[in-house]
Amino acid sequence: MTLQNTLATAVILFSACAAQAEDSTIILGKSTYTKTCSVCHGDDAKGGGEVADLFQVKPKDLTKLSERAGGKFPFSDVYNVIILGMEAPGHGPSAMPVWGDEFIADAMQDRGVSKSDSISIAAGRAMAVALYLETVQE
Repeated sequence: MTLQNTLATAVILFSACAAQAEDSTIILGKSTYTKTCSVCHGDDAKGGGEVADLFQVKPKDLTKLSERAGGKFPFSDVYNVIILGMEAPGHGPSAMPVWGDEFIADAMQDRGVSKSDSISIAAGRAMAVALYLETVQE
């Protein structure tokens, strides 16, 4: 099974609304967001991080994801962008890291776990970030 298929399966299996997520998952998501995303998207997730002005297209306001998706949080889309990265007009080659690869490498290097276990860890971290972002929607 390819990495993309494995992660897509994880999204389907673990998809849930933020209200059902355990507090510890939201805390992990916020911690991971702060460590990996806030430098571009800002601590408040509104797109004004420390390096936001360096991009041709300013990083998105992540507090408006539900609004832009017609009122429903686009969990699968958010998860996929975290795991697989993105290509956007004006963004040039994806300036946003492919966090799925980063999370897998982190797990393998820092924790000494197997490739399959590191894929599960990466899926969990991405899911936690997506669930955290669901809690900051305006």
